Amino acid sequence: MVEIIIHLEPNQQGNNVFYAGQTLNGTVELSLNSTKKFRGCYVLVYSFARAHWTETRTRTEGTGNNQRTVSYTVDYEGKEVFLNSKTYLFGHHGGDAQDVQPGIHRYNFSCQLPEMLPYTMDGAHGNIGYYVECVIDVPWWFDKKFKVPFTVIRHDDLNLYPELRMGQRMEEIKTFCCLFCETGPLFMEVFLPCSGFVAGQSVPVKINYKNRSNVKVIGTNIKLKRAMHFTSHTPEQKTRTETDKIVELHTDGVNKYRTIELQQNLEIPRVMLNSNGRFCRIVHVEYYFNVEPVLDGCHSNFKIKIPIEIGSVPIRLSNEFNNFNTEPSGPHTQMMPSAPLDDDEKPDLPPTFEEAMNMPQSQYSTQPSNSNLGWNVIEPSLPNDNRKN
Repeated sequence: MVEIIIHLEPNQQGNNVFYAGQTLNGTVELSLNSTKKFRGCYVLVYSFARAHWTETRTRTEGTGNNQRTVSYTVDYEGKEVFLNSKTYLFGHHGGDAQDVQPGIHRYNFSCQLPEMLPYTMDGAHGNIGYYVECVIDVPWWFDKKFKVPFTVIRHDDLNLYPELRMGQRMEEIKTFCCLFCETGPLFMEVFLPCSGFVAGQSVPVKINYKNRSNVKVIGTNIKLKRAMHFTSHTPEQKTRTETDKIVELHTDGVNKYRTIELQQNLEIPRVMLNSNGRFCRIVHVEYYFNVEPVLDGCHSNFKIKIPIEIGSVPIRLSNEFNNFNTEPSGPHTQMMPSAPLDDDEKPDLPPTFEEAMNMPQSQYSTQPSNSNLGWNVIEPSLPNDNRKN
């Protein structure tokens, strides 16, 4: 009988949970009830993103009166490898077989996780996974393999990306036709103080209307949406996107021949997947705001789309943000305070948005934390220890 147990060294994040950039340490415990011959034993630490979905197509077969339409299935698949580390515990590739005595044998291993690893996630048509696999090279027989998953999370500091500090301004001009006449234009501008935000943060969305038309804007819809893009490489490069609405708010519109300024504070939920477009191309998560005026009559609505990034540590904006965050014209959502924390727990959490705004620069820290703020941590689906005969 051959039994292997893979132990991953626990840390502050919990069992089998690691930050990108940390060192993964573990132990392989090999148990034998009799002498066995092995060429070697090694540990693989690997990760990859995989996208997969199927589509049904039709084609015409036959000729003349024998033509018929048949359906067939096309498999789309894409894969991107992020990590592939191999460490021999004993023996080596292509080496001679050696006797391993009965009993319990323990071997330590470690692997430095790269800083740029994407976080673990599962989606409708793909996933990003991390695994530790122990392989015993058995001469003249099939290798024995034992595998356990682990989870990678990220501590994304938005201050590391200067372009996210820049405010965003998007505008749209719409004219309306009535028979052979054209109305004056409807001007709409949308402002955001920056391009990066964190879970739990209240985002001020400023909207300026200049309505020189005879069409009333009944109201304005503001939506935070998430798009998950899955990209295949075979049989061709193709992207499938799944979009879902995270938050939706409704505010005022503008009457015809009027000008108005509105501000609506939209609170981002406290549990969110971070944006990962900088780290993965196969399974790509992005966020954006959709601002849509609701037009009176039979006129078609239009939308202004503003992309943003979701991270873990908020952008430190002082005067610019405070000046932007003026008294709103309509109802707004206030950020709910978090539960009180003991003093010995506070250093382990990333700063909240309010704390980061009021914190002196010398106290600002980018050290990793064990908070789930900004991450959707996917716990391993298998037990910590993996046993197989």
